[in-house]
Amino acid sequence: MSLLVFVAGPSLGAQPLRIASGWSPDDHRGAVHRTASLSPTSAALVASGLVLGSRGRARRQRTVARRPNRTTRQFFGNLFGPEEVIDPDDPGRVGVCKEYQSMPGTVVAAEESEFGWAVVSKHEASEQDGHWIGEAPGEVSQEWRELRLAKTSTRSRPGSAEGTGQSVVKVSLCEGAPPQQVPYCMALAYTKSLCAAALTGAHVQEALPLDAIPSQRALVIGLGAGSIPLWLEHTFPAEKMRVDALEIDPAVVKVATEEMGFPKEAVRPSKTAQEAGKDAVSNTEALRVYLVPGEDFVEALASQSDAYKYDMVFIDAFDKAGKVPPVLVDGEGTFLQSLSQVLAPKATVVLNLLVGMTGTGSCGGPQEIEAMVTSIQKTCCNASSEIFTIRTPISESSGNQLYGFLRAGRSDRSKPLKEALKESAEMVNADFPKDSLGQKIRFDLARRVVFSYQDWPKKN
Repeated sequence: MSLLVFVAGPSLGAQPLRIASGWSPDDHRGAVHRTASLSPTSAALVASGLVLGSRGRARRQRTVARRPNRTTRQFFGNLFGPEEVIDPDDPGRVGVCKEYQSMPGTVVAAEESEFGWAVVSKHEASEQDGHWIGEAPGEVSQEWRELRLAKTSTRSRPGSAEGTGQSVVKVSLCEGAPPQQVPYCMALAYTKSLCAAALTGAHVQEALPLDAIPSQRALVIGLGAGSIPLWLEHTFPAEKMRVDALEIDPAVVKVATEEMGFPKEAVRPSKTAQEAGKDAVSNTEALRVYLVPGEDFVEALASQSDAYKYDMVFIDAFDKAGKVPPVLVDGEGTFLQSLSQVLAPKATVVLNLLVGMTGTGSCGGPQEIEAMVTSIQKTCCNASSEIFTIRTPISESSGNQLYGFLRAGRSDRSKPLKEALKESAEMVNADFPKDSLGQKIRFDLARRVVFSYQDWPKKN
């Protein structure tokens, strides 16, 4: 059993750490970076834890989906009374995150590249719903799988607790078939908050009418295990969402597709940014992954098409020190200059920063953060744009500060942005079309888009 304590540090903010596990910074570089994540936590208990070809809609209609068995294992008990029940229908809710955080995992794969190790470990899951795409060849079981990134060392390979936690997904396993990631189960809190901010930002700008969902394009910087791209494609109606995910580390792509259930056919064979840009414009598949630098990709895309525009952009990338690489936040640099050319008029851009409750973290302090946000504002926004910042709920994570950039802003500004976002989030939860399994969005968006909310720049 690992002991958890809350610590505060310059690179992680306040979060739970296993005493027995060593932390090392994410070891990667370049303009396309791995998805970085902090561990979900429980507010009161020290024992609580802590973008492809398409899998077409026709195939997903054959998915077996039973109501989960809600028998949740107990680890340390509840020392302070009943724990608040949040999002009870969400299979990735905070109440089950202790299953992969509090107990040690078993390494199922480790892949090394020039960036270091990508290590996948497995953890038992107490809830089983039998999800499988297509006809299952046998009995289906499910488990949690966690991706950690570790530095290369003299050892043969790192253990399950070494390195930086990046992604957690739930996978379905059946006989000798490759694992399948459960697309409607988003485990990590900050990815839910990023998606909540993106969908709500689109709706509040009138770019996402709920009675007739228009076709959308999303750009995700950093693949990780691919939970954001898969969730977007699964949640939106058929043919209404296309996602381009950028990842520079082949080890991450290999374990994501072979061990964490992300569709292998989604990885496009493009060898250069120019080839990737051409493929993105001409390919009609729902999910595409490109192994090219981000600044090169958007530059190539901007030069090849005036019509290819992104409605949502997720910037969630860090270098080995836990900082946002300068190339992504340089107002005069290739990435932002090109990104501004491929944004739709009513696009929503969301940025994840590692910032502790004190306002300082591995991404820097208030001055560094203000400089990054200002660069995006000046390069990608206009005079009518609106910007806000939120945090992931404290009961789930304490080190993620998110910024939402509404490029067009609202046409009706008769009420504060916070109030408008909350109302939009409630409408999206209530009226967004059901997915192919007949389910609505499984976690509450409104509590996420108002948690620790501030207008930016902060209004007195």
